[in-house]
Amino acid sequence: MKKKDLWIVAVIVTSIMLISSCSSWEPELGQDILPPGDQVFMFYDTIIEVPAYTISGIPLETSDRSLSSANPYMMGEMTDTLIGMSKASLITQINTTAAYIPAPNTEIDSLVFSLYISDYYGNSDVPFNIQLHEVTKRIYMDSVYYSNYDLAGAYDPEILAEVTITPQKGDTVPMLIQNQAFIQKFLDVQDDSALFSNDSIFKDYFNGFYVTATSTSSEGAIAVVLPSNVITRLSLKYANDSTEVDSTIERDFRWATFTINEFSSQKINIFEHDYTGVEMEEIIDNPEIETPYCFVQGMGGVSTSFHFGNLSDWLAQGGGKVAINSASMVFDIYPEESGGLAPEDMSSRLMLHTRATPETLEPLYDLLTIYNGTSGDDSQFGGQLRAVSKGMFFDTTYTYRFNIPLHFQSMVDGVDLTNDFVLQAYQAKNNPKVSQIWSNLYANPQRIRLEIVYIKLD
Repeated sequence: MKKKDLWIVAVIVTSIMLISSCSSWEPELGQDILPPGDQVFMFYDTIIEVPAYTISGIPLETSDRSLSSANPYMMGEMTDTLIGMSKASLITQINTTAAYIPAPNTEIDSLVFSLYISDYYGNSDVPFNIQLHEVTKRIYMDSVYYSNYDLAGAYDPEILAEVTITPQKGDTVPMLIQNQAFIQKFLDVQDDSALFSNDSIFKDYFNGFYVTATSTSSEGAIAVVLPSNVITRLSLKYANDSTEVDSTIERDFRWATFTINEFSSQKINIFEHDYTGVEMEEIIDNPEIETPYCFVQGMGGVSTSFHFGNLSDWLAQGGGKVAINSASMVFDIYPEESGGLAPEDMSSRLMLHTRATPETLEPLYDLLTIYNGTSGDDSQFGGQLRAVSKGMFFDTTYTYRFNIPLHFQSMVDGVDLTNDFVLQAYQAKNNPKVSQIWSNLYANPQRIRLEIVYIKLD
């Protein structure tokens, strides 16, 4: 055989070894200094038996416990032909203030609720309607509330104030309250100084506000609001016979501001989802149905559940103990040209958990190790949406990739046998976006998979 032919055969053999599902990799660097018979072989495997399906989301904790004035909340409604309707509304308390001095002959000139909107999702080119209601059920700062908070009997359906705006980021929206029944609540207690000097008694009387919003767009829009921003507040212009108010021919009006802060004002984001009439209605919580894709949604919407179907077979095939060098969980997104969502409309990052109980998720060991370190930077855990380009003659694809070598090693060693995982949106309570990924369907060109590099120990 000619040397040229030998070279071609060598290239073909090498290529076959590289693309095989279980191949060994023996690097030349350093091999000459190892004792004879003590060579190190690296193996590469891909686990593609990963049954997955779309499930209902687990309710999110949406009450305020992080004590930051920059905490964002959402309100509005978005509709998608794939995912259905998603709605966000907000309950918030207000604080009492020493600027309001109760006294006889109180006269209220105006009562204004102001709301600071920092951003928008969806169609922000059409009118956006905001409605304000009175809360009728007391909430507490030391309690935990979830996104499925029961609104039955929690607010008065009668509208206190309503405004339609042209959406604009960084805008302050004033809402003039002209509801006489609510205004009368101030007049009914004009002699009760204790109510306005004790914040807890005040919140028993004024339970707070419930804020909702809708868009005239068919796809809808969701506004990002900052309740603890100094701009978001209730402002009251009043006059009465207080000794601190000058007595003149005309009444001297003054302003009192009832703020919303991060320390003593509880807030709850309520999320609602309706999958009636869309494809999601057929596939959600149905592991038996075959579909080429799965979904992950923010706002406590749908998630993707999966497990390793042939893990025991893989361990038996390994023939003993192994040391995991790397383990990457890969989720490729379903292409837009095949009827999927555009990459720019998807979540920029997803998060991976194990399921401890039906309603409880736990972080993977790899994420816990990062948080226990000094940097606290969890970006190395992965989950970011990345573009993958194989060159100018190939289409660019997009993927979410997680690095889980520690967790998979614990499964291989039998330390943690939990084989039930949930893929969620990252920072889901502030994220209304939807991600569409390839499922584990056998016909899929890019299935959910686990890519492993390891060493056999015996």
